[in-house]
Amino acid sequence: MSLSSSIASFDPADRGTPEAQWTPLFNLAPSLSLPPSAMLVVSPHPDDEVLGAGGLIHCAAQAGRQVGVLSVTDGEAAYTDWQNLAKIRRREASDALNVLAARKVLHCPLSIPDGQVDGHRAMLFDAIDRMLSPATLLVAPYERDGHPDHNATGEVCCEIARLREVTLWRYPIWVWHHGSPEQFTAKQCGRFELDAAARTAKARAMSCFTSQLCPLGRAPILPRHVLPYFTRSYEVFLL
Repeated sequence: MSLSSSIASFDPADRGTPEAQWTPLFNLAPSLSLPPSAMLVVSPHPDDEVLGAGGLIHCAAQAGRQVGVLSVTDGEAAYTDWQNLAKIRRREASDALNVLAARKVLHCPLSIPDGQVDGHRAMLFDAIDRMLSPATLLVAPYERDGHPDHNATGEVCCEIARLREVTLWRYPIWVWHHGSPEQFTAKQCGRFELDAAARTAKARAMSCFTSQLCPLGRAPILPRHVLPYFTRSYEVFLL
Protein backbone atom coordinates (compact mmCIF):
# COMPACT_ATOMS: atom_id res chain seq x y z
CA MET A 1 0.00 0.00 0.00
CA SER A 2 1.29 3.47 -0.78
CA LEU A 3 -0.35 6.86 -0.60
CA SER A 4 0.47 10.49 -1.21
CA SER A 5 -1.83 13.51 -1.36
CA SER A 6 -1.08 13.89 -5.06
CA ILE A 7 -2.42 10.48 -6.07
CA ALA A 8 -5.13 9.57 -3.57
CA SER A 9 -8.41 11.29 -2.71
CA PHE A 10 -8.71 9.89 0.84
CA ASP A 11 -6.61 10.08 3.97
CA PRO A 12 -5.81 6.94 5.98
CA ALA A 13 -5.64 9.13 9.08
CA ASP A 14 -9.43 9.54 8.85
CA ARG A 15 -11.34 7.01 10.92
CA GLY A 16 -13.17 5.64 7.89
CA THR A 17 -15.98 3.07 7.84
CA PRO A 18 -16.11 1.01 11.05
CA GLU A 19 -15.40 -2.69 10.58
CA ALA A 20 -18.68 -3.48 12.34
CA GLN A 21 -20.61 -1.99 9.44
CA TRP A 22 -19.11 -4.54 7.04
CA THR A 23 -19.77 -7.63 9.15
CA PRO A 24 -23.48 -8.14 8.29
CA LEU A 25 -22.64 -8.21 4.57
CA PHE A 26 -19.88 -10.77 5.05
CA ASN A 27 -22.07 -12.97 7.22
CA LEU A 28 -24.27 -13.53 4.15
CA ALA A 29 -21.41 -14.13 1.72
CA PRO A 30 -20.78 -17.69 0.49
CA SER A 31 -17.68 -19.59 1.58
CA LEU A 32 -14.83 -20.07 -0.87
CA SER A 33 -12.77 -23.25 -1.16
CA LEU A 34 -9.07 -23.32 -1.87
CA PRO A 35 -8.73 -23.78 -5.63
CA PRO A 36 -6.74 -26.81 -6.83
CA SER A 37 -4.76 -24.73 -9.31
CA ALA A 38 -1.68 -22.54 -9.28
CA MET A 39 -2.22 -18.96 -8.10
CA LEU A 40 -0.84 -15.57 -9.16
CA VAL A 41 -1.33 -12.66 -6.75
CA VAL A 42 -0.84 -9.22 -8.29
CA SER A 43 0.07 -6.52 -5.78
CA PRO A 44 0.17 -2.78 -6.63
CA HIS A 45 2.56 -2.06 -3.73
CA PRO A 46 4.54 -4.23 -1.32
CA ASP A 47 2.13 -5.18 1.51
CA ASP A 48 -1.10 -5.21 -0.53
CA GLU A 49 -0.64 -8.91 -1.28
CA VAL A 50 -0.42 -9.71 2.45
CA LEU A 51 -3.21 -7.37 3.56
CA GLY A 52 -5.63 -8.62 0.92
CA ALA A 53 -4.62 -12.24 0.42
CA GLY A 54 -1.97 -13.22 2.96
CA GLY A 55 -4.07 -15.97 4.46
CA LEU A 56 -4.91 -17.36 1.03
CA ILE A 57 -1.22 -17.33 0.07
CA HIS A 58 -0.33 -19.22 3.25
CA CYS A 59 -3.02 -21.85 2.78
CA ALA A 60 -2.20 -22.37 -0.90
CA ALA A 61 1.51 -22.82 -0.20
CA GLN A 62 0.81 -25.17 2.70
CA ALA A 63 -1.35 -27.26 0.38
CA GLY A 64 1.46 -27.53 -2.16
CA ARG A 65 0.02 -25.14 -4.72
CA GLN A 66 2.33 -23.11 -6.93
CA VAL A 67 2.09 -19.48 -5.78
CA GLY A 68 3.51 -16.42 -7.53
CA VAL A 69 3.40 -12.80 -6.38
CA LEU A 70 3.92 -9.97 -8.84
CA SER A 71 4.83 -6.71 -7.08
CA VAL A 72 3.86 -4.02 -9.58
CA THR A 73 5.68 -1.13 -7.88
CA ASP A 74 8.21 -0.89 -5.06
CA GLY A 75 6.06 1.58 -3.10
CA GLU A 76 8.74 4.25 -3.02
CA ALA A 77 6.24 7.14 -3.12
CA ALA A 78 4.81 6.35 0.32
CA TYR A 79 7.28 8.85 1.81
CA THR A 80 9.04 10.96 -0.76
CA ASP A 81 11.71 12.12 1.71
CA TRP A 82 12.80 8.58 2.60
CA GLN A 83 15.93 7.50 0.72
CA ASN A 84 16.17 3.88 -0.41
CA LEU A 85 12.55 3.24 0.54
CA ALA A 86 12.06 1.05 -2.53
CA LYS A 87 14.82 -1.30 -1.31
CA ILE A 88 13.36 -1.33 2.19
CA ARG A 89 9.88 -2.17 1.00
CA ARG A 90 11.15 -4.92 -1.30
CA ARG A 91 12.91 -6.50 1.66
CA GLU A 92 9.80 -6.17 3.83
CA ALA A 93 7.73 -7.94 1.16
CA SER A 94 10.30 -10.71 0.81
CA ASP A 95 10.42 -11.20 4.59
CA ALA A 96 6.61 -11.26 4.81
CA LEU A 97 6.27 -13.85 2.04
CA ASN A 98 8.89 -16.03 3.70
CA VAL A 99 6.83 -15.88 6.90
CA LEU A 100 3.70 -16.89 4.98
CA ALA A 101 5.21 -19.64 2.91
CA ALA A 102 8.79 -20.41 3.96
CA ARG A 103 10.39 -19.52 0.61
CA LYS A 104 7.74 -21.36 -1.41
CA VAL A 105 6.47 -18.23 -3.18
CA LEU A 106 7.92 -16.95 -6.46
CA HIS A 107 8.25 -13.20 -5.84
CA CYS A 108 8.67 -11.04 -8.95
CA PRO A 109 9.14 -7.26 -8.51
CA LEU A 110 8.22 -5.34 -11.68
CA SER A 111 9.39 -1.91 -10.42
CA ILE A 112 6.93 0.27 -12.29
CA PRO A 113 7.26 3.76 -10.72
CA ASP A 114 4.98 4.12 -7.70
CA GLY A 115 1.94 6.20 -8.63
CA GLN A 116 2.41 5.70 -12.37
CA VAL A 117 0.86 2.30 -13.07
CA ASP A 118 -1.77 3.82 -15.35
CA GLY A 119 0.95 4.89 -17.78
CA HIS A 120 2.54 1.43 -17.87
CA ARG A 121 -0.47 -0.78 -18.54
CA ALA A 122 1.08 -2.56 -21.53
CA MET A 123 4.16 -3.49 -19.50
CA LEU A 124 1.96 -4.78 -16.68
CA PHE A 125 -0.28 -6.75 -19.06
CA ASP A 126 2.73 -8.48 -20.61
CA ALA A 127 4.23 -9.34 -17.22
CA ILE A 128 1.00 -10.92 -15.99
CA ASP A 129 0.46 -12.73 -19.28
CA ARG A 130 3.90 -14.37 -19.02
CA MET A 131 3.12 -15.69 -15.54
CA LEU A 132 -0.37 -17.06 -16.28
CA SER A 133 -1.43 -20.47 -17.43
CA PRO A 134 -5.04 -21.33 -18.37
CA ALA A 135 -5.65 -22.99 -15.00
CA THR A 136 -4.09 -20.24 -12.86
CA LEU A 137 -6.25 -18.42 -10.31
CA LEU A 138 -5.59 -14.70 -10.76
CA VAL A 139 -5.86 -12.72 -7.49
CA ALA A 140 -5.91 -8.99 -8.07
CA PRO A 141 -6.77 -5.67 -6.42
CA TYR A 142 -10.31 -4.38 -6.74
CA GLU A 143 -10.50 -2.16 -9.82
CA ARG A 144 -12.51 0.53 -7.97
CA ASP A 145 -10.50 0.55 -4.77
CA GLY A 146 -9.94 4.30 -4.90
CA HIS A 147 -6.16 4.47 -5.29
CA PRO A 148 -5.01 5.07 -8.89
CA ASP A 149 -2.39 2.29 -8.81
CA HIS A 150 -4.91 -0.17 -7.37
CA ASN A 151 -7.55 0.84 -9.91
CA ALA A 152 -5.22 0.60 -12.91
CA THR A 153 -3.76 -2.73 -11.77
CA GLY A 154 -7.22 -4.13 -11.15
CA GLU A 155 -8.48 -2.99 -14.54
CA VAL A 156 -5.56 -4.64 -16.33
CA CYS A 157 -6.20 -7.86 -14.39
CA CYS A 158 -9.90 -7.77 -15.29
CA GLU A 159 -9.00 -7.35 -18.96
CA ILE A 160 -6.49 -10.18 -19.03
CA ALA A 161 -8.85 -12.48 -17.09
CA ARG A 162 -11.55 -11.83 -19.70
CA LEU A 163 -9.21 -12.34 -22.65
CA ARG A 164 -7.47 -15.44 -21.25
CA GLU A 165 -10.63 -16.83 -19.63
CA VAL A 166 -8.99 -17.39 -16.24
CA THR A 167 -10.70 -17.27 -12.86
CA LEU A 168 -10.35 -13.91 -11.10
CA TRP A 169 -10.68 -13.11 -7.38
CA ARG A 170 -10.39 -9.40 -6.48
CA TYR A 171 -9.35 -8.15 -3.07
CA PRO A 172 -10.36 -4.68 -1.83
CA ILE A 173 -7.94 -2.72 0.33
CA TRP A 174 -8.90 0.93 0.64
CA VAL A 175 -12.59 0.56 -0.16
CA TRP A 176 -13.03 -0.98 3.31
CA HIS A 177 -11.87 2.36 4.68
CA HIS A 178 -13.69 4.90 2.50
CA GLY A 179 -16.52 2.78 1.04
CA SER A 180 -19.78 1.40 2.41
CA PRO A 181 -21.54 -1.99 2.37
CA GLU A 182 -24.25 -0.50 0.16
CA GLN A 183 -21.78 -0.63 -2.72
CA PHE A 184 -21.91 -4.44 -2.75
CA THR A 185 -24.27 -7.36 -2.42
CA ALA A 186 -23.48 -10.59 -0.61
CA LYS A 187 -23.53 -12.42 -3.95
CA GLN A 188 -20.59 -10.35 -5.17
CA CYS A 189 -18.45 -11.42 -2.19
CA GLY A 190 -16.91 -14.66 -1.07
CA ARG A 191 -15.36 -15.54 2.29
CA PHE A 192 -12.16 -17.53 2.46
CA GLU A 193 -11.98 -18.83 6.01
CA LEU A 194 -8.62 -18.73 7.80
CA ASP A 195 -7.66 -21.29 10.42
CA ALA A 196 -5.58 -20.34 13.45
CA ALA A 197 -2.29 -21.11 11.70
CA ALA A 198 -3.18 -18.93 8.71
CA ARG A 199 -4.26 -16.04 10.92
CA THR A 200 -1.06 -16.26 12.94
CA ALA A 201 1.09 -16.37 9.80
CA LYS A 202 -0.74 -13.40 8.30
CA ALA A 203 -0.36 -11.36 11.48
CA ARG A 204 3.38 -12.08 11.57
CA ALA A 205 3.69 -11.21 7.88
CA MET A 206 1.86 -7.91 8.36
CA SER A 207 4.27 -6.98 11.15
CA CYS A 208 7.14 -7.13 8.65
CA PHE A 209 5.96 -3.87 7.06
CA THR A 210 7.42 -1.54 9.66
CA SER A 211 7.83 1.28 7.12
CA GLN A 212 4.04 1.41 6.79
CA LEU A 213 3.05 0.60 10.38
CA CYS A 214 5.48 2.62 12.48
CA PRO A 215 7.73 4.85 10.34
CA LEU A 216 10.04 6.85 12.57
CA GLY A 217 8.88 10.47 12.75
CA ARG A 218 6.21 10.02 10.09
CA ALA A 219 2.48 9.35 10.05
CA PRO A 220 1.83 5.65 9.34
CA ILE A 221 0.20 4.61 6.08
CA LEU A 222 -1.43 1.82 8.09
CA PRO A 223 -2.72 3.44 11.29
CA ARG A 224 -4.24 1.20 13.94
CA HIS A 225 -7.84 1.96 13.03
CA VAL A 226 -7.47 0.36 9.55
CA LEU A 227 -5.94 -2.89 10.80
CA PRO A 228 -9.24 -4.61 11.75
CA TYR A 229 -10.06 -4.84 8.01
CA PHE A 230 -7.05 -7.13 7.62
CA THR A 231 -7.19 -9.17 10.83
CA ARG A 232 -10.53 -10.87 10.18
CA SER A 233 -10.94 -14.63 10.62
CA TYR A 234 -11.51 -14.74 6.85
CA GLU A 235 -10.51 -12.84 3.74
CA VAL A 236 -13.10 -11.34 1.42
CA PHE A 237 -12.82 -11.51 -2.35
CA LEU A 238 -15.08 -10.06 -5.02
CA LEU A 239 -15.91 -12.63 -7.67
